[in-house]
Parts: sequence; structure tokens; C-alpha cells
Amino acid sequence: MKRSIISLILLTIISVSVSAQSRITYIGMSALLPGSGEIALGKTQRGVALLASELLATYAFLKTDTDMALQKENYKIYANRYAGVPLDMPQDHYQSIQAYQSSEDYNQYLEMIARNYYLITNYDPQGYEEFMAEESFSGNEQWTWQSEMHWQRYIDMRKKHQKTKINHNLALGVMLFNRALSMVDTALISRNLHLHAQLSGTDGMMLNCELRF
Repeated sequence: MKRSIISLILLTIISVSVSAQSRITYIGMSALLPGSGEIALGKTQRGVALLASELLATYAFLKTDTDMALQKENYKIYANRYAGVPLDMPQDHYQSIQAYQSSEDYNQYLEMIARNYYLITNYDPQGYEEFMAEESFSGNEQWTWQSEMHWQRYIDMRKKHQKTKINHNLALGVMLFNRALSMVDTALISRNLHLHAQLSGTDGMMLNCELRF
């Protein structure tokens, strides 16, 4: 009798461990591919819905990633051709040439701000010179759009790129949401997976597995 009780305790511990491992497996499947855990647990309709959502989000993510790279290359080439901007400029420089039609316009605005602060308010001529030398555009940083039409066209290209970037981030958000949703859903479903041990006869033992939906 004592041996049977000890065996039952050990088998119960094993059954709990198997149950926990099974849940982790299903949840892990959902983390890798949303919907797969539900399908494995017999919730086909819910699993297929999540899987379809994941496939669409993945396609959108990959598509927008490709589009962003192409759009970025196109607006850099366009700025080089119609504003004289070198192709290897840092990304924040392309924001500046979107905001101002020429580097001269930018420098004039910067000079006005700097004069008000360094010469009128605080009277710091040295600070003024240092600020202008550091912040104004010169050399190969300078640009001038050939026409306002070219400038506006560039602005439209940049806006399109930003919109694609937003859609790219949304697709990534959907992918992460699908995984979180599927993991929680699978955890709730798999909690109905019951494994229990019981004595059978004098010294026999039996492990029962029941999956409830």
C-alpha cells in the first residue's frame, strides 16, 4: 500500500510536469506562428483566422520594407539631380532640404534667430560666430532647388516615404499583437488539458489524458 501511494505521488508529479510542458509547447507554437497553437488544440476556425491575419501582416511588413528602401533611394537621387545634394548625406540633411528651398534660406533664418539671441538679448558676439559656424550649411552641404515645382515634388516623395514607414510600423504592430493574442488564447484553451493519474487494481497505475473544449 505504501509503495502504491509513493508511486501515485510520483506519477502525479510527472503528469503535472507533462501538462505544463504541453502548455508551454502550444504557447511557444503561437509565439512563433500565431494560430498554430489553436489549430494544434483543435480550435481550427480561430487558428485559421489568426494565421490569415499573420500572413497578411507579414506580407505588408515585407512589402513596405522593400518600398521604403526604393523610395529612399529615389528621393536621394532626385535631390542630387535637382538640388545638387550629394548622395552620401546623413538622413537629417534630407529633412532640411525638405523644409527649405535652399540652404541660403535656411542660413538666413538661422542668422535671424542667432542675432536675436546672441547679439540683442545676450550680446555674445563670439557665441554668435561659433553658433553660425557650427549650425549653418556650407560647402557640399549647400543646396538650391532648381524650381519650386521640383521642391514640391521632393516634398511629395518624402511624404510618401513617411506614409510607407507608418504602414510598415503598423504591420509590425499587428504581427506583435497577433502573437500576444494567440499566446493568451492558447494558454486559456490549453488550461483545459487535464492529465491525471490513478491507481488501477492492487499495484497497477494508469495515466489518463483528457482534452476538454
